[in-house]
Amino acid sequence: MFSFLSQGLAPSTCHSYASAQSKFISFCHQLGKLHPSGSPCQADEWTLCFFVTFLERTIQHSSIKVYLSGVRALHIEQGFPEPLMNCLRLQRVVRGIKRCQGSPSLRLPITDDLMLVIWRSLDLRLPDHCMFWAACSLGYFGFLCASEFTVPNLSNFPSSLHLGVQDIAVDSPLAPSCMRIKIKGSKTDPFQKGCLIHIGVSWHPLCAVHAVMTYLALRGDAPGPLFLFQSGQPLSRSVLTNWLRQIVVSARIPGNFSSHSFCIGAATVPARNGVPDHLIQSMGCWSSNAYWLYIRTPSDALASLSKKLA
Repeated sequence: MFSFLSQGLAPSTCHSYASAQSKFISFCHQLGKLHPSGSPCQADEWTLCFFVTFLERTIQHSSIKVYLSGVRALHIEQGFPEPLMNCLRLQRVVRGIKRCQGSPSLRLPITDDLMLVIWRSLDLRLPDHCMFWAACSLGYFGFLCASEFTVPNLSNFPSSLHLGVQDIAVDSPLAPSCMRIKIKGSKTDPFQKGCLIHIGVSWHPLCAVHAVMTYLALRGDAPGPLFLFQSGQPLSRSVLTNWLRQIVVSARIPGNFSSHSFCIGAATVPARNGVPDHLIQSMGCWSSNAYWLYIRTPSDALASLSKKLA
């Protein structure tokens, strides 16, 4: 299999490409399109069109584009030309799938108000609830993507990439005022240069420093992923998202929320409170103005601008 890591791709992207290639090979086998060597390459445009229409039944347009990227990588690995160049019919099929599926519902931000909703829903006397609150607090105040503080499973935990206890430091063990987190790699940092995030003490109960240190006192300094359930299983993105959605549904809060909502909220709330753009960009470790895409402006704020036009 192609060594995606040597190409500077994130592990999650490598996993997605491997899944795409496996499905493409299986599809071509069923279609009788495999070459005598057992390879689906070089695939013609019609085969690619059939493949994306086959995928449309089970996955979204955005994921189909990832699958095509995986097929492209497979061709490059085996020394074949770029298979997606000048495929006008394929482009039309993909655009048609996007129109038929419609736009996915917009993911909403986890704001300070919703953080309070999460806090009130938990019983922090329970170790697992304490762990979940610490993870939510770190994700929110650290401007983190879910992949930066969750782990798919224990068998997929490269300590060189994922957060561990050793990546958390405070300025004072007894009365910490600042916490430093070493992020060793992410999807936006494929070459794993890493970065340091600093989070200061804030107001109770919305304080990541207090939440994380309280959890670490229960967890201890055993090696492994930072966020662990009492059972020893790591906190995964799917568990984080499912728990979060259960909370907002129980609170009768409408909208689409996901694990990425913490990062979106972390950009939205400072912008709402007048934090300068360059500080938001720095706090989120964004190297470009891509953070603008995360900022969700409330409708009442937009409506109030009308007065400035009169």
